[in-house]
Amino acid sequence: MMRKLKFVLIFGFLTHNIAFAGKIDKGFTALNVKDYFSAKTNFEKALKKMKSPAAYGLATIYSRNDNPFYSIDSAYLYINRSKESYTLVSQKSLQKLSVYGFTEEAIKELMQTISSSFFLKAKQQNSVAGFQKFIEMHPKAKELNDAIYKRDSLAFEAAKFQNTAMEYASFNTKYPKNAFLSQANDLLMEAQFSETTKNGTIQEHQTFLAAFPDNIYREEAEDKIYQLSTKSNTVDKIYEFIKSNPNNHNVNTAWGRLYQLSVFEYSAQSIADFSVEYPDYPFLENLRSDLNSIDVQLFPFENDGKFGYMDVYGKTIIQSTYSSTSQFKEGLALVSQKDKYGYINKKGEIVVPLKYDNGLDFERGRAIIEKSDRYGMIDRTGVVVISPDFEDLGNISEDLIYGLKDSLFGYYNTMGKQVISERFTEAFSFSNGIAKVEEKGMQAFIDKKGKYAVHPAFKEVSLFTDSLLIYGNGDTYGFMKRSCEIVVPNKYENIGELSYGLAIVVEDGLIGYANDRGDMIIQPAYDLIPNYLERCQFKEGAAVVSKNGMYGIINTKGTAIIPFKYDELGHWADLIAARRKLKWGYINRGNQYVIQPNFDFAESFVGSVGLVEEVSLSGVINRKGEKIIETGYTNVEIIQKDYLIVNNGALYGLFTMRGDQVLPMIYTSMRVFDENYLILVNTDGISYFNCETGKKLIWQGKNE
Repeated sequence: MMRKLKFVLIFGFLTHNIAFAGKIDKGFTALNVKDYFSAKTNFEKALKKMKSPAAYGLATIYSRNDNPFYSIDSAYLYINRSKESYTLVSQKSLQKLSVYGFTEEAIKELMQTISSSFFLKAKQQNSVAGFQKFIEMHPKAKELNDAIYKRDSLAFEAAKFQNTAMEYASFNTKYPKNAFLSQANDLLMEAQFSETTKNGTIQEHQTFLAAFPDNIYREEAEDKIYQLSTKSNTVDKIYEFIKSNPNNHNVNTAWGRLYQLSVFEYSAQSIADFSVEYPDYPFLENLRSDLNSIDVQLFPFENDGKFGYMDVYGKTIIQSTYSSTSQFKEGLALVSQKDKYGYINKKGEIVVPLKYDNGLDFERGRAIIEKSDRYGMIDRTGVVVISPDFEDLGNISEDLIYGLKDSLFGYYNTMGKQVISERFTEAFSFSNGIAKVEEKGMQAFIDKKGKYAVHPAFKEVSLFTDSLLIYGNGDTYGFMKRSCEIVVPNKYENIGELSYGLAIVVEDGLIGYANDRGDMIIQPAYDLIPNYLERCQFKEGAAVVSKNGMYGIINTKGTAIIPFKYDELGHWADLIAARRKLKWGYINRGNQYVIQPNFDFAESFVGSVGLVEEVSLSGVINRKGEKIIETGYTNVEIIQKDYLIVNNGALYGLFTMRGDQVLPMIYTSMRVFDENYLILVNTDGISYFNCETGKKLIWQGKNE
């Protein structure tokens, strides 16, 4: 009985499966003729027992938009059920169902078709959420990478719109393998930097460095700390920066700047003082090198139209690469290339880049530079202390300099700070704590705070003594105190400078002399002669004057020490040039002729020689009246170290005070280079003459 029952149950099961298999057959048959209603009914009835093929059939129906059952969401649901249950289908059923196209490959193809529909839908929605949903639901879709890129692109744009460090960090965390990772990281670091340092303070930049040690803007933050810390450009602030920021990459630069500012006088003593003041200076070799080179003299030389520098032996020290060069001053020299100027040191290193249109030599650690027809000032490190915005800049005097901008002058200190506002139409350098200025057509004197030391009450005003001033209206002049109290009314036509306690005054067309109180000491009685302010000024207690057309010499009491019997006289000297009856000779201070008047022109003796002319040609005589250089030259010039430069109109030569020719007449130019050297130019180039040794210095053409 039991065996029979078991047979009945097994038979019943087979009959049931066969029944469901029939519904699958009917479903695929109906699907094939697009009888979607019948197909759907049969697939739904077969779903429990034949899940994979039935779900596949339903997914097919729902994925097609040519029937009323189209639903891409349902298609997605059923195709995934089909895929998940595919392994439960027997091989016999798979073989039978393959005639309807039901295979594992068919499931994959339908899944891709359904995924493509979802991707199209995601693209139409074009949102991060939409693409994210597609990525999660369709990990095997061929559009997966495209969806990931589009999701990341939209998310990245959203992060950029917010443009905050938090948004960029969140983006990178959510999408760690995104295609925009590098850009996002850069923007993240930029946002970290800008958000942390939004007020631009030193403290904020230091906070940034501590919080983000790997940020690419670290160097920029260090630069900003350096810039802000040393903005005042003082040695104290620069040293404070060095001690407070030992890991800042600008520390070495700061040390160099500190050194250059500290030794602006550029002397062995200033370098020694620096080494004592800053024993922690890390570049002691530089100090030793500078000490060794401080007294080294370098000379410009020319080679094929380019200039370099040689030493006292003619050996090349700095290669000839420059269009122009100048002498070294304070250890730096102005050079140019391609019409741009900068400064180099004695090692040939560029200290100030060649970017200016022109420049002047350094003085007390400062140099005036020109850019676009405007003037500014730099320090020894090249830092611009006064921007090149000025039409005119004066020389530094008592640590102040005047500058002209927008037609008005003001005053600035050596750090570039304006200390007196721009309000003057003319300005002059400071001397003894005051400076002359002009305001509204009136001249005055101001102190270093810009306050009037002498108020603008007169058209012209100038210092006479510490307590007395000359004032005038352009035609007549007098004396007054700094308070503008008149001491002597403006009755003089001119007033000169004090010399040996007396100054020239001109009244009624005659020259007299007043003392430092404005009192007339020598009454006006002498003629106005050409260049009288210089020629009639007292020198060594004597003054050359003219009376009734005849020349004589008076002392500070007005007594004639050389009588008025000469047609003209040279300056007061041991041997004075004197002209009578159209000829010049020489008299001594006792009014005795020591050289008879035989010359067409003569100048008083300088040392052991006198310059004379015959037929408009110059020569030189000694104290005996002997010609040591014949009168055959256009010009003769007495220079230092007892030498004479002679010129024949085209060429130059050199003689001693004894008349010995030292250098032949072959030079197109000859002038003083410094206190010991003359610079010589001819067709062979530049050379130098050492006035101490009497030897010529020529570039040896080596090491080029």
